[in-house]
Amino acid sequence: KMEGGLIEKVRICGACGAGGVLLKCACKSEMYCNQGCQKRAWAVHRRKCTVDLLRKLEKQRARLGRDAEDVGLAASDLGLLFKTQDRLDEAAKWVEEALRIFRVVYGESSHNESSTLGALGDIYKRQGRLEEALTTHKLELRIARRVHGDESDQVANQLNGVAVCLQRQGLYDRAMDKFEQAHDMYRSLYGEDHEDVAAVLGNMAIVLSRQGKDAEALAMQEKALAIRRRTLPPDHQHLANSLFNLGETYRRVERLEEGLATLEEGLGIVRRIHPETHSLEGRFIEGIGTVYRLQGQLDEAMEMYKKAARIFRKTVGPESAEVGKALHNISLVLVEQGKYEKA
Repeated sequence: KMEGGLIEKVRICGACGAGGVLLKCACKSEMYCNQGCQKRAWAVHRRKCTVDLLRKLEKQRARLGRDAEDVGLAASDLGLLFKTQDRLDEAAKWVEEALRIFRVVYGESSHNESSTLGALGDIYKRQGRLEEALTTHKLELRIARRVHGDESDQVANQLNGVAVCLQRQGLYDRAMDKFEQAHDMYRSLYGEDHEDVAAVLGNMAIVLSRQGKDAEALAMQEKALAIRRRTLPPDHQHLANSLFNLGETYRRVERLEEGLATLEEGLGIVRRIHPETHSLEGRFIEGIGTVYRLQGQLDEAMEMYKKAARIFRKTVGPESAEVGKALHNISLVLVEQGKYEKA
């Protein structure tokens, strides 16, 4: 449903599909009409309920000891689930614990350590801990090459992870070199029409955009989105990511109506797959606010920026760069409204 250009938050029962529901599981990731619906959905939902998984982990730890392999596997599963829910501090805590246990059980350079390092690097990136993320991805890259050889999806994944860190540090040429290596490896392994190819194309487009090459970035993002539309379900977070990047580029090249439509489509996906509050929702709302500001709809832009700031405070923290950017955008609107004393 559209209201003032903003897609309303969808509150759908995880059991029967009814809308407008209010009852929420203690883990905050699923909603229900009533306790009856919650009980009917429990057999499925319990596999992704962080409250239940944490309770089971604590029982395993008490029974098996804190360094048991099964405790490490449970900690890894819990951390990865927190990651999907954008609860990054909790995700880092449990993935770090899983890594510690795997090193105790298997020693260095095991398969479990390798996969855990990759996940931890991704979490660090999303937390803005770029040096730690870069160190983690480089370590995983060395392990992947030693275990799998120089041409494998694991190596390509970590080349992509290293490149993202370099890109966010403003080291664009070095980042593009790593992205191109990953891109060539993915194409060799999977062909052109694959999600991993789309992902690295999207990342390369971000670098091109940062370098002021918006026309090249736009073409690459449209190609990445087309691949994801063909290869992913319609409600998938990676598809939403592509829509966000493309919408932002449309906005930069002043194709505002296309940008708004693209961002609203992506926001709808995020709200359907994340009943809980998620930082990606804030990014879409902030992007929509910027389109409104450029269209001269200052009151609507202010509403979007304030909502984005609230989401970022709740998800990535009040001291995060995301909150700072949202507050800066609020000040820009105040200046354009002539409210200099409030800006």
